[in-house]
Amino acid sequence: MHSRFPLLLLILVAFALRIYALDAKGLAYDEAATALMAQATPQAIMAFHWQAAFEHPPLWQLLMYGWSQLVGQSEFALRFLPMLAGVIQVPLLCWLMRQVVLGNWRSPQSPISSLQSPPSLVILACLLLTLSPVLILYSQEARMYTLVGALGLASLGLTVRIMDWPKRTVRTAFVLVNWAMTLLHYYSLLLIAVEALIWGIWVLRERALRWRWRDYLGTLALALLPIGAWLALAPGFHDTLAVVLDHAQQNPQPGLGRFLSNLWLDLTFGAIRWTPPQAWLGYLLLPLCLLGILTWAVPGEALVGVSRERQDWWRRWLLVLLLIIPVVLSALLFPTLATRYLLFIVPALYGLSAVGVVALARWWHPLGWSGLALTLAVAGAGLMHYFTAYQKSDYREMARFLTARLAPGDGVLLEAPRQHLLAKYYLPADQTYYSAPAITLPDFWPVNAPPVVPEEMDDVIQTILGRHERLWLILTAETEVDRGEFVPKYLTAVSFRADCQEWVDVRLCLYLSPHFAQPTRTQPYQVRFGGELLLRGASFSLTNSADDARFLLITLHWLAQAKPTLDYRVTLRLLDGNGVTLQQHDGLPIGPLLPPSTWHAGDEKPGYLVLSLPAELPHGLYQTVVGVYDPATLTPLSAMGADGAGRGEFLPLTQVTIGEQILIR
Repeated sequence: MHSRFPLLLLILVAFALRIYALDAKGLAYDEAATALMAQATPQAIMAFHWQAAFEHPPLWQLLMYGWSQLVGQSEFALRFLPMLAGVIQVPLLCWLMRQVVLGNWRSPQSPISSLQSPPSLVILACLLLTLSPVLILYSQEARMYTLVGALGLASLGLTVRIMDWPKRTVRTAFVLVNWAMTLLHYYSLLLIAVEALIWGIWVLRERALRWRWRDYLGTLALALLPIGAWLALAPGFHDTLAVVLDHAQQNPQPGLGRFLSNLWLDLTFGAIRWTPPQAWLGYLLLPLCLLGILTWAVPGEALVGVSRERQDWWRRWLLVLLLIIPVVLSALLFPTLATRYLLFIVPALYGLSAVGVVALARWWHPLGWSGLALTLAVAGAGLMHYFTAYQKSDYREMARFLTARLAPGDGVLLEAPRQHLLAKYYLPADQTYYSAPAITLPDFWPVNAPPVVPEEMDDVIQTILGRHERLWLILTAETEVDRGEFVPKYLTAVSFRADCQEWVDVRLCLYLSPHFAQPTRTQPYQVRFGGELLLRGASFSLTNSADDARFLLITLHWLAQAKPTLDYRVTLRLLDGNGVTLQQHDGLPIGPLLPPSTWHAGDEKPGYLVLSLPAELPHGLYQTVVGVYDPATLTPLSAMGADGAGRGEFLPLTQVTIGEQILIR
């Protein structure tokens, strides 16, 4: 039992790190897709993945369908299987490393039996894997990536067993593992390519074993049979391949160095999104990994104390090729590849880094301890970032904020539409949802929407504003469909933008429809600003939100007496009895969609402006004023009345009395 203790301890540490705060961070888009698609029937899941582009084979969703039926779809439940897969990688790597390091010196072992007397190199590799920031991150994500990694380690271990001991049961296990792995993710084929290369070279070099080639070729062909049929027949994969190849030809690709640099930082530090400044620490592992590759390429007793005969060349090169080949192929063919697709090479990276540390220790013990301290420092910095500052998505926080403020009859507009999966997971099911562009949102499936067409979307927005007094606009990944942000600009031009909140990856704005704003006071004016803009009138109304937020809605009616030469800014202010500004709204007269320089002489434009009236404002009398200024110099324009008399820089509009009730006069 004593000999098994180090590895058992690592498994417990891996479990603790991966289950800690498992549901602390909200779901990201891909995780919401997992949850919603798992609510469909197995037949529908199969049919969708067969036809849909940019979807992996259906095994993950079928697995999550069954899991969801058993345990539900809480964030914890959705992430539990990936968490377990992340833990299982630790004993699987130990099993693989024992076979690679020690050779065929015992009877065939399982991952559990490899817990006996593991050498220091094996323990060190498993320690680095246990503390890997990127693997912990993806162990807490409701996707298939850590499961692909676990199956990849099992496949590699079985590859070694087949080459040592080609019994039918081992080959059958290899086939089944690879069926599962390839039907989870297309890119796992690169791992099988490495195994096939090792097998091919081995059979060619070992002449006495050439009679076995039929067994190996048959086993490999059988392992690829399901995914091969899927690739050959599935229309969705054909569409994906056509789009990817066309995109690669039509769009400039990032440089090779940039791709490799970003990939290395992601794999070592775990900075998958919004890379922090300290991510450069991941480069500190590069010399250790390179030293491990060089050391591993030269067999001998100096490294691990095992005789040269037991260190077959293919055992050493298995990890080296697993690290190099997928990276090289991806860099040459698809340099925009997401890091998570290559997550199965991380065990090789840490295994070779462990070799580098052991090599340093062989030369001089203090060097070895320094290398170990370096690897632990990088892992510690990455974990500190992940468990503290790292933000995957703030959609959950936004949804909680919105849910607390939704009122009956409110509308919600989603831009871009693919966020509807997150909205359906986090927001009330009985809410009215619209999308920009206007498309039919499927019940379970992701959607790739076409770009927003302004000439079509403006009518849609007007229809929505005619139905709902309050409209919430949720913007995330909006550049996919609306790079110019026509929708928020148009809404600002035709309605009252009451409030906007911003999170790390999502924005939320509240718009109040002018169709429901009943003016309590209307005031005509004939006040000219700068000789080009004439304020002809203003109307005032009040609204109370469901969360007791109060807004003063002011509509200013503008006339261009001449074509404006500047994009003037309007400032609307709420002053207390001493003339101190308490609330202020600055912006273009009708928003950024039509700045004044695009107007023509004689154009009449209504501008919808909002002042918030916080609940903490003391009772009393307040004054609203408006001014116009040059944005370049911040110089205010003088207001001139119809009689030519100056009105100063600010024109008084109306007085607001705040007490038990709010009155406008």
